[in-house]
Amino acid sequence: MKRVKYVFLITMLTCLVRPVSYGQTSHEMVIPDFYATGHYLNEDIVGDSTSTGARKDPDRIYVLKRGGIYLVNTLFRNDGWTLRIKAENASGRKPALYTFKNSTTGTYPTSVIQARGSLWLKNLALIGWPEFMPTEISLGPSYIIDVQGIGYRIEIDSCIFSGTKSSIQIAVATPMVKVTNCLFAQNGNFYNGSFGDGRPIDCRSTSVDTLFVQNCTSIDRIDRLIRHYSSTGPIGVLFFDHNTSVNGVSYHGCIALGFVGRQVTITNNLFVDNFIFGNDSTDAARLAEFGDSRERSPSGAFRMTFVSSVPNDTTKWIIKNNFYSVTPALQAFYDTHTREGYGNLVPLTWHINSKIGSDSVNAFKKDAITLTKSTHDLVPLALWYNDPNGANKKKANTNFNAALDFYRPQWPYYVDTLNLSYQTTAQAYTGAAGGFPAGDLNWFATRKSAWLLVDVEKPVAGVPASFALSQNYPNPFNPTTALEYSISKSSNVVLEVFNVLGQSVAKLVDEHQAPGTYRTSFDGAKLSSGVYLYRLKAGDFVQTRKMVLMK
Repeated sequence: MKRVKYVFLITMLTCLVRPVSYGQTSHEMVIPDFYATGHYLNEDIVGDSTSTGARKDPDRIYVLKRGGIYLVNTLFRNDGWTLRIKAENASGRKPALYTFKNSTTGTYPTSVIQARGSLWLKNLALIGWPEFMPTEISLGPSYIIDVQGIGYRIEIDSCIFSGTKSSIQIAVATPMVKVTNCLFAQNGNFYNGSFGDGRPIDCRSTSVDTLFVQNCTSIDRIDRLIRHYSSTGPIGVLFFDHNTSVNGVSYHGCIALGFVGRQVTITNNLFVDNFIFGNDSTDAARLAEFGDSRERSPSGAFRMTFVSSVPNDTTKWIIKNNFYSVTPALQAFYDTHTREGYGNLVPLTWHINSKIGSDSVNAFKKDAITLTKSTHDLVPLALWYNDPNGANKKKANTNFNAALDFYRPQWPYYVDTLNLSYQTTAQAYTGAAGGFPAGDLNWFATRKSAWLLVDVEKPVAGVPASFALSQNYPNPFNPTTALEYSISKSSNVVLEVFNVLGQSVAKLVDEHQAPGTYRTSFDGAKLSSGVYLYRLKAGDFVQTRKMVLMK
C-alpha cells in the first residue's frame, strides 16, 4: 500500500489554536537505531535532559532513521513536556519501534509510551511485541500509547500500530485526540487476554473534548473500534470520517460512544465483515456491554448495534454515506444461524435513527465489496467460539487454538502486500461525499489525489518582497470569493479556512511553492452564512484574515 501525503479538502473538525511547533530543524535530534548504538530508545529520549532533570530542549523533535529498528524495554513518560517523534524526511521504510523484554525485570513494558504531556507522532511503525521473535507474542504490552496526563493533546499521523490489545488507551480527560492516515492491525491477543480486549482507540470512562479520526484502517480486531462504554464524561465532538474496518469481531460492539456531547459525525466509512460473531441475542458474555443505549430487543436482551450511545436530546448527529459488506464466507456462517438472527445486522440504535430522521436511509448501506488483497477471514474463529467444545461463548478461555488466530505477519506486510481497495463497480466506490470512494482513501491513491486537488492558479509574474495574505474579494461574498497571497521565498504553504468555532472547513493549499503571488478561490455553497477566518502559513510566516459569507 502506498500511503500518500494527507491534506484535508472536506469539512473537518479541529481547533484554531496555534499548534505546538514541530518542524523547526534546529530543534531536531536524529537518533540512530538500536543496531547502530546498542541503546534502547527510551534511554536516549529520557537521557536527553540536564543534571536537574529538565529537558535540554523543550521544543525537541526526535528524528528516527528510515528502516531503523528501535527497541523499548521500559515505558517512558513525558511528564508535562511535549514528546515529538517522527521519521526522517527521506525515502525508505518507516522506523519500527518494538517493545522488548527488560533484562533486569524479566518483563515487557506495559506500554511503549505513557503520555503525561502532549504527544505528536508521525510516520512510525509501533509494534507491541518483537515480531521477529514469534514465541514472545504472549508477553507484549496491553497498550502502545497510554495517555495518563490530564489536559494534553494527542496528534498521530501516518503511523502503523500492530500487535497489542489497545493501540491508544486514553485514561484521563483529554482535550484533543487526532488520528489521521494510520493503520491498526492485530488488535487483540488471545494468548494473554480475552475477547473483551482488542481496540484501536479506548477512551474508557473518561472525557475527550474532540476525537478526530480520518483516513484510517483497522484490520483484524477483536473488540470495538472506539470504546467509550460506561463513561462518566462525554466525547464532546466526534469526527469519524473515511475510515475502513475489515475483519472486526466487534465482540462488545463497534463504535461504543457512551456519553456524547455537542456533535457526532460518522461519514464516508466502509465496514467489511464488521460483526463477525453476528447479532446474537443469546450471548450473555457479549451482551453485558451493549447496555448504554438502554434499548432491548423483543427477547429482552440488549440490542446489538454497530454504533451506540447513551441517549440524550442535545447532541447533533450527522451519519451518512457509510457502507457495510458481508463476504460470502461470513454470510454462509450467518446462514447456519438464521434462527438466532446472526445476520440481522443493525447499524444504529433507535434513538440515533430518530435524531438523524430522514437521513437514516443514507446512514449505512449494504454493498457487495470485493477487496483486492486482505488477510484470511475469521469464520473458523466464529465457529470455534460457538462450539460447545470450543470457547462455548465465553469471554475468557484457556483452550485457544493458534490455528484460529489472526494472520500475524510482520508489519511490512501492511505496506507491501495488503490492499484494501475494491472494485470500481461497487456502489461504495462513488458513494462517499463528492462521489469519492467510501473508506480510507489511502487505498485509492489516484482518487485521493483528485480529492486533494485545489484550483490554484500559476503565480503572478515577479518575486514579492515579502510574505502577505490579501483581503478576499468580494467580501461579503455569495458563494465564491477570490483569495490571493504572496510568498517571497520557497516555502511549504498551507492556506486554510475556519469557522468562528475554530473548526477547519477547507484546506485550500498544502504544498511546497516557489516564490510568487498566487490566487485561488473558495466556494462556500455548502456552508451557512457567517464569519469565516482564512489563515496562511508559509514557513515561519502566519497571517489570518476574516471574510463574511452572506446568503
